[in-house]
Amino acid sequence: MNTFRTTRSVRVSGSLFSGGGVGDVGVEWGCAIPVLAAAEILPSRAQLIRKNFPATEVFEGDIWELQQEYINFFNKELNGKRPWLITLSPPCQGMSANGAGRISSSIRSGVRPREDERNRLILPGISVLEKLQPDWFILENVRRMQNTIIRNEHDKPENILACLSRRLTPLGYSIRSNVLNFSSYGVPHHRERLITIGCRIPEVLESCPPVGDVFSKQISPFHPVATHGEKNGHAPVSLSDAIGRLPQLDSLGLLQDSKDPYHCIPRWNENQYFWMKHTPEGKSAFDNLSCIQCKHNNEQEESVACEKCGHTLPRPVLLNKGKARLIKGFRTSYRRMRWDSPASTLTMNSGVISSDMKGHPDQNRVLSLREILILSTLDHALWNKKFSFEGIRYGRMKESDNFSIKLIREVIGESIPPLGMAQLVKHLIALEEQL
Repeated sequence: MNTFRTTRSVRVSGSLFSGGGVGDVGVEWGCAIPVLAAAEILPSRAQLIRKNFPATEVFEGDIWELQQEYINFFNKELNGKRPWLITLSPPCQGMSANGAGRISSSIRSGVRPREDERNRLILPGISVLEKLQPDWFILENVRRMQNTIIRNEHDKPENILACLSRRLTPLGYSIRSNVLNFSSYGVPHHRERLITIGCRIPEVLESCPPVGDVFSKQISPFHPVATHGEKNGHAPVSLSDAIGRLPQLDSLGLLQDSKDPYHCIPRWNENQYFWMKHTPEGKSAFDNLSCIQCKHNNEQEESVACEKCGHTLPRPVLLNKGKARLIKGFRTSYRRMRWDSPASTLTMNSGVISSDMKGHPDQNRVLSLREILILSTLDHALWNKKFSFEGIRYGRMKESDNFSIKLIREVIGESIPPLGMAQLVKHLIALEEQL
């Protein structure tokens, strides 16, 4: 191992915008790299980190205000040495491809530009990287971040990746950014994310020097090669592989497995149940143009009743002044997944059938909490302990409830899969071991 790393960095990590510590599972539990400190603005997420990582120092609050405390903590704990890794997963809800011209025009006219302030949270994150200068950093976000424009620290419009490169390349970093789908790395659901990795180890930079445009469609040396897919010899982990053996549930008749409180689902109303009961695997209820009464195949896209016999079609409809019409929505709504493929992307609305592709392949329900825990890889045989949600109050809960359904679905929906994070970190460790 080279002198630069052993004298200047310590094999510990820190996380910013930690998402309740879900990604930290892949770092600490999966790669045995302690997460020394985490920063989280939401109290429920901060409680999750404290519960599952009792040795981690949690900075709860606004990172704009806490960034110097976070930096000071690392400097004190490491006696001025650098952490080996910092991970960042800033909020993605505000990411959009806002045009630089529009923001520039707003700034010049003295009008507050139309932007989502959450996009600018990357700025204190960059400041932390500048001060701590870890050997590696991993920035995870939605792929739209590639084209997102923000007001930078000089109140000028700038692409986020360009801002990152401008500020960190002079400090010795080489940065690479690729879009990865974690289903290509053994995660049993599709999750496409922009993964940006920076390194300042001189020996690594010899073979991967800084570049002008850090984004590339071609996989970079900093990113692991896909392990699952047609070219890799391993089929992606399908929904059947992951959850096919779990007990059946039903959104009208059986909402919970008596042996597993996490294997539970929300109740549907009778209309939702009718629409989905007649929806085949992989299809949307919007596709149900065949009459269940006379079997006539209707041709009118807007039909809500059979053109031949008048029987109601099992399609999502609303009644307006006594007249039925199709619900307006994407054709990925009210859709079932397929057994032979990874699950669709797990979102914060994983319990809502009208959201994007949330239906169980053949049972009349959405995925249960246990199923999304498995599909997210938070509930995985690789970890030597269980991630706990017990005892944290969030959202609507009965007094007798031991965990928050809302918290589980939201945290999983907004977090990087732990197995995916572990794959990234193991790849960085392997790169160093090759030196």
